[in-house]
Amino acid sequence: MTEQAPITTLDEFEEEYKSGSGKILPSSVSKQASLDNILRASDGIGDYNPLWRDEEYAANSRFGMITAMPSFIYSVSLGVGAAINGAINPARNRGFAMNYAGGELEIHRPIWLGDTITCTEQVGPVVRKESGRIGPFCICTGLVTYTNQRREIVATKKTLMARYKILGGGQETIVYDREYKAEVQQEAPDPLVWERERRGAETRYWEDVFEGEEMPPLKKGTYTVTELFLFSYGVCGTRRSSRAALGDRIESLQRFDSDAVKSQRSMPGQFDYGPQRVCWLVQMATDWMGDDGTLKKLVTHVRHPNLVGDTNTVYGSVARTYIEDGEHLVDLEVRNENQSGTASAFATATVALPSRR
Repeated sequence: MTEQAPITTLDEFEEEYKSGSGKILPSSVSKQASLDNILRASDGIGDYNPLWRDEEYAANSRFGMITAMPSFIYSVSLGVGAAINGAINPARNRGFAMNYAGGELEIHRPIWLGDTITCTEQVGPVVRKESGRIGPFCICTGLVTYTNQRREIVATKKTLMARYKILGGGQETIVYDREYKAEVQQEAPDPLVWERERRGAETRYWEDVFEGEEMPPLKKGTYTVTELFLFSYGVCGTRRSSRAALGDRIESLQRFDSDAVKSQRSMPGQFDYGPQRVCWLVQMATDWMGDDGTLKKLVTHVRHPNLVGDTNTVYGSVARTYIEDGEHLVDLEVRNENQSGTASAFATATVALPSRR
């Protein structure tokens, strides 16, 4: 049928995406913030904060029980569907690669143990851009809302995806700086999860924070296929698929298959989910602010993929302290760097801290 004809040009894709702006996708997904699901997400992110893992520890916090980490919303859904295809049938977009470009996350309330969180997506605007590496591309926007079973909004998110023609008909890949600096050593990620020091129960007061101060780095180690699998399984909830269902799992398969990453995604090797690094940036902020802080907002830019074999460290500093609407706020500039010193993802995180006043 004519309406199912493949889209072959970026102009056509842009126009059809634009025609769906404002539409709410018919499907929504839900997940319960059970202890098992929170632990799986924690494993997938590598965030072992006891506030969302240790029932006895959490019982002595201001929450009085386990809550899910703010990034648990990605476990409910990455929230990328509307930003990838809009209201277009995905089968018509096979000739276009995609890259996660970041977005804007706002946290409205805690996710309590036992809550059921539902994700809905709405097609947002699209803008045309140009890149020296991939040529013309579209930045597509998805507007995502996460609600609990009480119909309270727990988080809202603006997702950005870059869509562009597959390079060289699947024969070319995007070039990234991955050269190791002499001082950067490959390091297994597993021990780093257990050795991470965080602020924890020691209250960080707003008056004790100064603009320009550095945050303790968050070492994520050398990215492995295991780390990719842990996020894919623990956060994205991927499972084993029958042969007949494999076509529906193409997004996950493209990351693991060395031929598919080149022919369908224009990537030079196995690579991560962009939201995985967003979760790392969230962890950087929550580790620093401590149990009594509140993450309010995260505005993220994802510029390069994280490939298997890359070694990652998250850095950050205090950019601004201010009072707004009675809240004592701090803006943090956080970034993930690979072994070459390239910032593959960076964000401004806004947190509210207790005041001594």
